Amino acid sequence: METIPLNQRIIFALDFADPRDALSWVDRIDDQVKFFKVGLQLFLAGGWPVVDHIVGRGNQVMLDLKLYDIPATVRLAVTQFGGRGITFATVHGYGPVVEAALAADSGVRILAVTVLTSMGSQELAELNYQGTVEQLVMERARRVLALGCDGLVCSAREAAGLRRELGSAFAMVTPGIRPRDAAVNDQQRIATPGRAILDGADHLVIGRPIRDAEDPAATIAAIQEEISTVLKTQAT
Repeated sequence: METIPLNQRIIFALDFADPRDALSWVDRIDDQVKFFKVGLQLFLAGGWPVVDHIVGRGNQVMLDLKLYDIPATVRLAVTQFGGRGITFATVHGYGPVVEAALAADSGVRILAVTVLTSMGSQELAELNYQGTVEQLVMERARRVLALGCDGLVCSAREAAGLRRELGSAFAMVTPGIRPRDAAVNDQQRIATPGRAILDGADHLVIGRPIRDAEDPAATIAAIQEEISTVLKTQAT
């Protein structure tokens, strides 16, 4: 974790309907943040030109499409990611889907989404799953990492348990990050930036708390200072 530059710890979520808004934010903050998430909404609106712009400015991209389809389709889709300068791409944490994404051998690091951070016990009950969210996350994480998956997307609330049980030889990306006093919005399993890093997260996906701040630059600086303080504490 110590080798990750501070300006790559935050992955800013470009959750915008208009590509012009998204790229304006890239140009506005990439002197502080060098990692950006392109999700389904933005990718459908702007396509590869959005990714190319971000990468062309010397930044990293997490292409967060959460692929879930028959294995052959997933493999062919991930093949399309090669040569674009993408760092991470996400698929759902279902064994055959992960295997297919890895088989594409695109040069992109594959992250498996364990359980969406918007899901809680009620949603699991509707799926007739008898265990807890934490149990489901652990089951899926163990399975996909055994297949050779490069990392996980999981709630920071499960991060400590995953690191303790599964070690450190994989990337961990955590959405649902909320600085103290920030609005929760539609996330159920959240954590502060410092808590997430302390519990083993490598990268923190943060969107609205920065986007909606009165002073986004100051908010970014404060989050990075919190991350830096935790990392220094861990190193001593």
